[in-house]
Amino acid sequence: VGTVGNNSKVKTLLETFPSMKAEQIVVRTTSEDFQEQLSAALKSIGKKGFDVVLDAILGGFFQPGYRAMNAGGRYIVYGAASMTPHKDSLGIRGWLKLGYQWLTRPKVDPLNLPSDNKSVMGFNLIHCLNDAENLIQLLEEVEAMGLPPPLVGSVYEFKDIVSALRTFQSGKTVGKVVIQTS
Repeated sequence: VGTVGNNSKVKTLLETFPSMKAEQIVVRTTSEDFQEQLSAALKSIGKKGFDVVLDAILGGFFQPGYRAMNAGGRYIVYGAASMTPHKDSLGIRGWLKLGYQWLTRPKVDPLNLPSDNKSVMGFNLIHCLNDAENLIQLLEEVEAMGLPPPLVGSVYEFKDIVSALRTFQSGKTVGKVVIQTS
């Protein structure tokens, strides 16, 4: 099952992964509908839950994903796009909204994890830079997998990095946003 932020990305996902069915792709609408959307996608492949959830959005989408995990499942957070400001200047309303999002962010009670038999983990690739030897080994392993190259959706010169960031934050990109440094 895969999730995307808008319908324009479904075609690309189906072309990239021909074994997927359209029913397996969830186009996120609202966090209130997300649980039902995940259940329908799982049903389409004959599964009751997820073994692994990768979450770069967080916010209101966390709890539905967590609830949809099987016992023994692993929930990996590698971003929090729902809390990323989309303007150059937040202003007082923006700061209040960010504060509210911080105070109401998803929380997991560690005492419930053993009875739920689930794990929540965080991942930040930047920490790999502190261990270059291990990073090189990991990159070699990924390369050995023979994966197709990632789809590049747009390329920006370094001087246009603000425009690139706005494009990325729009949620309307299909493929990677690449910054050229030379």
